Amino acid sequence: MNANKNGTQPARSLTATLAIAFFGLSIVILLANGTLAIFTNYSAYQETVAIRQQLIAQEASKTVTSFIQEKFSVLETSVEFGNPVTANSATRQTVLENLLGLQPAFRQLTLLNPGGRQVSTLSRLSSTLSAQFESQLKGDDLLAQTKDGQRFISPVYIDDLTSEPLIVIAIPAQNAFGDFQGVLVAELNLKFIWDLVDQIEVGETGYAYVVDNQGNLIAFGDTARVLRGENVAQISEVAAFIENPSALEDLTPEIVSYTGLIGETVVGSYVPLGSPQWAVVTELPTAEANQPIVQSLIASFITILAFAVLAGVAGLFLARRLATPLIELSHAATEIAGGNLAVEAKVSGPAEIAQVSATFNTMTLRLRELIGSLEQRVAERTKALSTVSEISTAASTILDIDVLLQEVVNLSKERFGLYHSHIYLLDDTGENLVLASGAGEVGRQMVSEKRSIPLDREQSLVARAAREREGVTINDVTQEPDFLPNPLLPDTHSELAVPMMVGEKVIGVFDVQSDIVGRFTDADIAVQTTLASQIASAVQNARSYTEVQHSQELLSDALRVARIGNWEYDLEKDLFTFNDHFYSIFRTSVEQVGGYRISSADYARIFVHPDDAPLVGAEIQKSIESKERFFQANLEHRIIFADGEIGYITVNINLERDENGKILRWYGANQDVTERRQLEERNRHRAEYERNLNLITQKIQGTTSMEEALKITARELGHVLQAKTSAQLTQSDQTISNK
Repeated sequence: MNANKNGTQPARSLTATLAIAFFGLSIVILLANGTLAIFTNYSAYQETVAIRQQLIAQEASKTVTSFIQEKFSVLETSVEFGNPVTANSATRQTVLENLLGLQPAFRQLTLLNPGGRQVSTLSRLSSTLSAQFESQLKGDDLLAQTKDGQRFISPVYIDDLTSEPLIVIAIPAQNAFGDFQGVLVAELNLKFIWDLVDQIEVGETGYAYVVDNQGNLIAFGDTARVLRGENVAQISEVAAFIENPSALEDLTPEIVSYTGLIGETVVGSYVPLGSPQWAVVTELPTAEANQPIVQSLIASFITILAFAVLAGVAGLFLARRLATPLIELSHAATEIAGGNLAVEAKVSGPAEIAQVSATFNTMTLRLRELIGSLEQRVAERTKALSTVSEISTAASTILDIDVLLQEVVNLSKERFGLYHSHIYLLDDTGENLVLASGAGEVGRQMVSEKRSIPLDREQSLVARAAREREGVTINDVTQEPDFLPNPLLPDTHSELAVPMMVGEKVIGVFDVQSDIVGRFTDADIAVQTTLASQIASAVQNARSYTEVQHSQELLSDALRVARIGNWEYDLEKDLFTFNDHFYSIFRTSVEQVGGYRISSADYARIFVHPDDAPLVGAEIQKSIESKERFFQANLEHRIIFADGEIGYITVNINLERDENGKILRWYGANQDVTERRQLEERNRHRAEYERNLNLITQKIQGTTSMEEALKITARELGHVLQAKTSAQLTQSDQTISNK
């Protein structure tokens, strides 16, 4: 597929899209149905496999159980036709020999009296019984169970010589009255059930084996594993049997997949024998177990693919039938998009598509009409927005609010061709809208009359616009009973008022009027709202500028009265930056110093008292060595004014660093405290004078004669004045003189 000129791939045709859609939908439906059918079949087949495995295991268990039961029946028959325990020794020996001769599975036989003592024995292996068999005969369970009239089966044990699995079975010998007279015991070689188990058919590649309740392998086709006494308790089905070896009634057909006896993945089942506590386990490789369902899956896939191809062919036919009228409609749309609005779509095809074509033609007709009027509306809107921009630009350059508002109302009346335009501002109480500016002579007259409108006046369009915070219009004042006519504006026929807002705050209302009925539209509301918003911003800026100017004047006055000067210091350039307030502290000016930026050495030379220069230098060094992010310090030192007089200043130091310790800003303020220090000095001298006067007074009060008082006075004054004094007393007066 070729790419378009812009590098993108061309869109797929409608016919191809519909054909692919039909084909894809068919695939989805067929796959869904096929998947559901396969899942259903798979579940059913799994259940069938489980049931079949269970039946095979049950049949195998019956075979093994029959073998054991047959051996018990042989023993019981021997006892029923003549109790060998109570017979003579020859008869007992004959019975045992017959049993060994008729039953190759029996290896050793013995007869026990009621006390458990052997009365007769016979073995295929030797003239005496094997030690393992003897050990089994001494078990308490054998005699106890047979005395109760029960059969006895021992656990499986392995022969030390042949490694063959063996068990001991026993039956009680009773007389006609049911009295216990002894026990007939036989050692049974389990290798005789190997052929029985090996002949069990489990599919084509499956197998069966027998285990006891400890997981020991009793019978299996590979007899070498049995002879080794292998334990297979790790296999899941064997482990389940070991956990509950007698759960015959709980077994339900269930397919289980696990690693089997020969090491491959199998599905298996087991059936406990009950007595003895063994189980027959059947295992079938999963490859064979799942073969039918795999074949069914392949067949289903082929069927789905065939039906999908048929569905695709049918979809292609239907797609072409449906796509032709749509393609024609698409071509017509392309022509119209190219600017040919005279083209009409062909009305054909199915009813729905024909209806779409007819509707498309109607839309094309309306589009031609709309474009015809839209160009005019766009031109009008562009002109209006251009006017708004012109007025806003003019207003943004004016910082005097009265001049700004007058310029806005005059320009808006002229540029928009209005009958009148004026602006109301909300007063400080927020309860009244005060006329701030009006266009022309009428507007100036109305402003001079200080007209205002209460914000809660219901009949006022201006108050309503402020309350509702949106533009409102009256396009025919003669139809409004609540309209209040203005004698100065007799030709008003329609009115538009929009709020002047800064954020969510209303600061006034922009009101325009026309002498034409129906003059204002929603577009006019939008345009005038935009203009009102920009006027509000300009008013707010002008107010802010006025407030800033006033604040700067107040700050300047405060700094001048407080005799405070600010400064900044650039450590890298070693330059102080001062201002006029700073220089005024030192009774000089920038012209006398030679600039607002001087070095630290020049500052110290011109302004700092020589005796205090080390103090200032130490404080600067302390600031530099500080590691604080925000460092502050204060010091007071002497200075030399421009006229040579010595004064005092306090210095506030502020230093800011970044996280790496680099100095970002070093600044502060100096304050002239000379008058305070002079006042403190005068107060100190006055305090010293009063202290000395009080001391002299106290001493004089302690004297008893005038002469002594004069002497004390002369002496103390000499101390205070650091001069020699004498006192002389005459009859008429007293004289104190300094020498």
